[in-house]
Amino acid sequence: MRAALLLFATLSLAGQGVAPLPGLASFDEAFFAGDRRAILEACADKARSLKPKDAKYLAECGRAYLAALDKPKAEAAFREAELREPKDGLVLRLIAQAWLKHGYKSEALEGYGKILQRDPKNKEAVSLAGVDLAEVGLVNEAERYMGAMTMLDKDAWERFLQFGRALLVAGQRKKAATWFARATALKPNEEKLFLELSRVFAETQSLM
Repeated sequence: MRAALLLFATLSLAGQGVAPLPGLASFDEAFFAGDRRAILEACADKARSLKPKDAKYLAECGRAYLAALDKPKAEAAFREAELREPKDGLVLRLIAQAWLKHGYKSEALEGYGKILQRDPKNKEAVSLAGVDLAEVGLVNEAERYMGAMTMLDKDAWERFLQFGRALLVAGQRKKAATWFARATALKPNEEKLFLELSRVFAETQSLM
C-alpha cells in the first residue's frame, strides 16, 4: 500500500504541473501486488496523463475508473472524450459499452443512442452497438441497431455472423439462426464464413 500511496502522490503532483519529488515509488512489484482498485485507478491516471487529448484513450480510462468503482472520475473522463470527438461513433460506443459492462443500463442505452444521433452512417459503430446489447440479452434494443446497420449495408455478411454469435451467447438460438441464414445466403461458397460458423458453434456449445 505504501508504494501505491506514493505513486498516487506522484501522479497528483504531475497532474498539477509540479515535478515529482525524487525517490518516489514507480510501478514496481510491490505496487502491482497491492490493491486491485488502486492499481486500476493509478494505471488509468497514468494513461490519461500520457494521452490527454486522445478520445479513445479517455474512454478506456473511464472504463477503468468504473471498474475501480470511481463513477465521478469515470464520468469526467467520458465527458472529456465526448468533447474531443462528439461525433465519432466508435468513441461513443466505447463509452456506452463501459457503462453496459458495469451494469449501468440507462447510461448505456443513452450512450448507444448517441451513435444513431451523431454518427448514424458509421456501420462499424452501429453494428458493434447491436452486438454489445445482444450479448447481455437486450435483444429488442440490439435488433434496432442491426436494423439500422442493415439499411446501411444489406450485404454485410460478416456483421450478420458477428451479431448471430452474440445472440447465441445470449441463448437466443432461433434469432441467431436467422442471422446465420442471412449470411450464408449472401455467401454460400465462402469458406471463411463456414469456418467462422464452425468456430462459433464450437465456442458456444456449452450454452446450448
